[in-house]
Amino acid sequence: MSATSLAQPETAEISPCFDPGLGPVPTRPTPEQIDELARKHVKAQLDKIAATQAFDAVASEVADMVQAWGIVPAGAEKSRRLNGRLAVLTVTKSDTITVNAERVETLKDMLEANDHADLFPKLFAVQTKYEIVEGAESVLKAIEVGKRLSEKVLNFFGRCITVKAKKPSVKVEIANPDKSAKKARKAKK
Repeated sequence: MSATSLAQPETAEISPCFDPGLGPVPTRPTPEQIDELARKHVKAQLDKIAATQAFDAVASEVADMVQAWGIVPAGAEKSRRLNGRLAVLTVTKSDTITVNAERVETLKDMLEANDHADLFPKLFAVQTKYEIVEGAESVLKAIEVGKRLSEKVLNFFGRCITVKAKKPSVKVEIANPDKSAKKARKAKK
């Protein structure tokens, strides 16, 4: 492909991520294309909500039927099961336990005050949770120890954490057709 075929029209803006070796120059989307994509996004969002509501209604119907007519399977006291010819419906209830640390401390103090501190470790175990301190990266960069120890610290620190990329957040707003869409703010120079 020649350099002249990749020349961009004077009116089009090139993305800063554009790689000339990947094909024709992409052009900036038109306001109509942006509006159409926004409409598609909102429609898909509404379809997802409707599908979720339909799924929740059917799941509730399944749970009600199994609770009313199902049996408790052997060894699964928190479950109920209902058999059809081809399908087996099982509903399992689970619990989430949240510990209120402040009240646990009150119980611990009360047991200690009544000379029964030995009972507390039979009820609760202390858990430690570590969080990265703000500015930890700059501390690691400025660490003043030998080169070998510095490398070890960096290596162990890297093993202590796992970074998981989050799914990018998308927000779409559609203006009232009687009003124009908000104008983008100009970047400060």
